[in-house]
Amino acid sequence: MGKVILFIAMSLDGYISQENEEIDWLWKEENYDYEKFYASIDTVILGRKTYDQVLERYDEFPYRMKDVYVVSNLQEGNEEYARFIQPEQIRPLVNLLKEDQDKNIWIVGGAKLIQHFIQKQLIDEFQITIQPTLLGSGIPLFPPGGIEQQLELYEVKPHPTGMLMLTYHKK
Repeated sequence: MGKVILFIAMSLDGYISQENEEIDWLWKEENYDYEKFYASIDTVILGRKTYDQVLERYDEFPYRMKDVYVVSNLQEGNEEYARFIQPEQIRPLVNLLKEDQDKNIWIVGGAKLIQHFIQKQLIDEFQITIQPTLLGSGIPLFPPGGIEQQLELYEVKPHPTGMLMLTYHKK
């Protein structure tokens, strides 16, 4: 059976981006196991804002070799690389991909989409890389008002740069 995986970096004080949604503070000296992770993924799910930012930021769409879904209340947009779905279609899609097709699913972001997956307890594995940077403010990975969810520590991997990758599984 496939898994839903949150693979993301955050600042030491818990932010995934600055308030202006910029991520230029992330270190890029090494890939931090990204290629290995990316090879294990079949499907990518993005929120609408994140999808639009990816289209603007990159000359070549980085997820073109994967099945890509964009969660949006608006059903229109650049469908060259992705299929658009409504938020209420997330659970049925995830169930189909995990059970019927044995696919691993990467929740890319943004914050609203991640929060939706957490609220619905749809994430099976949390791979969170903590960068030793304090932003002071921004968009938190875990905003107030979430639900309690017990996780089990699976792996801790320090990087020479000071980054720390934590992997948790849903209990």
